[in-house]
Amino acid sequence: MLGNKPYVAERRTVRWMSMRMIFLIAIFLALPLSAVTRSAGPGQAYATPCQALAAAQDGDVIEVAAGLYSGDVCAITANNLTIRGVGGRAHVDAAGRYAWGKGIWVVAGNNITIENIEFSGAKVPDHNGAGIRLDGGNLTVRNCYFHDNENGILGGAYGTVLVEHSEFANNGAGDGYSHNIYLNTGITRFTLRYSLSRSSNAGHLVKSRAASNYILYNRLTQESGSGSYELDLPNAGLAYVIGNVLQQGETTQNRGMLAYGMEALSSTTPNQLYAVNNTFVSTRSAGATFAQVGGSVPLAAVLRNNIFSGPGILTNQANALLAGNVSSGDMGFVNAAQYDYHITAASAALNAGVNPGEGGGTSLRPVMQYYHPLCAEPRSDVGLIDAGAFEYGLPAGTPVCAGAATPQPPSPVLTGLSLAPAQVTAGSGATGTVTLSAAAGSAGVTVALASAAPAVASVPASVTIPAGQSSASFAVSTGEVFASTAAVLSATLGGQTVSATLTVDPPPVWLASLSLAPAKVLPGGKVKGTLMIGSPVVTGALPVKLSAPAGLTLPPTITVPPGTRAVSFTITVAEDAASQLATITATGANTVTTTLCIVSLNGKTGGK
Repeated sequence: MLGNKPYVAERRTVRWMSMRMIFLIAIFLALPLSAVTRSAGPGQAYATPCQALAAAQDGDVIEVAAGLYSGDVCAITANNLTIRGVGGRAHVDAAGRYAWGKGIWVVAGNNITIENIEFSGAKVPDHNGAGIRLDGGNLTVRNCYFHDNENGILGGAYGTVLVEHSEFANNGAGDGYSHNIYLNTGITRFTLRYSLSRSSNAGHLVKSRAASNYILYNRLTQESGSGSYELDLPNAGLAYVIGNVLQQGETTQNRGMLAYGMEALSSTTPNQLYAVNNTFVSTRSAGATFAQVGGSVPLAAVLRNNIFSGPGILTNQANALLAGNVSSGDMGFVNAAQYDYHITAASAALNAGVNPGEGGGTSLRPVMQYYHPLCAEPRSDVGLIDAGAFEYGLPAGTPVCAGAATPQPPSPVLTGLSLAPAQVTAGSGATGTVTLSAAAGSAGVTVALASAAPAVASVPASVTIPAGQSSASFAVSTGEVFASTAAVLSATLGGQTVSATLTVDPPPVWLASLSLAPAKVLPGGKVKGTLMIGSPVVTGALPVKLSAPAGLTLPPTITVPPGTRAVSFTITVAEDAASQLATITATGANTVTTTLCIVSLNGKTGGK
């Protein structure tokens, strides 16, 4: 028996090691394979993009060599893929084929990035063929070109969509229901930036039912196309439309350019439109409605610092908040025939804007501007902010194009100091407000304050603009002055100083009281009257009228010299004055009175 014990232990050890090996193999098989780069194209491991996509595992990178891939249609089911053209754009033409009855590439996976790919020719029996049909969530499209499809991009059941540095042209089936871009209600946030959408076929240049839309620094020009709206946000939602060019010509099918809330409204976000620093141009002889707002939209649209060029009406919403917009005069465009709407020094839009402010906690100030083609460049104020999508006089810089790092907004700079009111009476207060070019970062921004005449107008040493905000207010207190006095207040941040002037006026001269000494007198006696002034006389002498009943003699008028707070005079009571309570009156800017008691002896008149 004892001799068998080592054998039994060995068998148990082998069994334990075998079970451990099986366990480790199971874990290994359960782990995802490492992401790989799969190359597609002539002479590569995969002859076409769709062959590489069929083999793709989650997280792979698909690199597609430049060239034409005719009829290479398929569905993308893996997740977390990056698909990009290399050596130039890879062109996928449908050539009469389609995947899943929907289009060229049907994106059914999540978190897909597509870069440097050209899509054309998407057509399906129901006329909704798309270059990219989005059935998954979280799509990024960068530096791509969609043309001559029934839809450029269509769909969206959930997640977000980012499209940047991309071009859409001549898409649409001609039925008015297919568009250059058409995103559905499942999208929570759609961002379109630094892109060109032009010449749609009956449909819209951009149509989005997303809950939130960020349409930033794009060129949306109908040109010779037969499209309808340039930008259609039919379900309203939260919309930031900043720094775009929108153009329609004679061949457009709809007078509306920016349409907002023309159908059922979003129930997931505030239905608020902010359209700031855009350039709208219409050469449509029948005129345009530049911002067409649905009648059921509850909130006033914010239309600020836009150029509205051409015949038509700015908006049909009666209570829209309009400020800094330019709709008349010479717009001074550089080359309108070529859709270059940069302004010149002769433009009516030069320095015509107002502080863009903020909306929904987001700064509305444009920090970039579209740079053709498919790029952007930083924008900052040159003097006062210009109306429209372009700032005149910016120094030459390097445009940000596809493949470069996403541009970061410049650090906020101090752009303004305002006072409300700008003229006050001494002793009254005012409110100062400092403004930044963009929202403050997570630590906030502290702005130093100063007054050139602190005895006249005093301010705190500084004011802090909270994180996410672009302005903050502070209290201004005033002291005594004897003449209208200007106090220059200043705000300083990062070596930049802005100033504003507060005018402090002296209070109006008023009579405070009238007193007598003594207040009781016999006939024939004399009384000293004293008139108190509530505020000092600044310039000249203040005349004050005096009056009293018969039997009392006093000067009809006394004068109060500058700077004097009190003046005295004498009242003489007649020898035959009867007993009475006599009212003495002083009248200037206001009237004050007092009472003198005259007491005769034994009811008789006369002296002692």
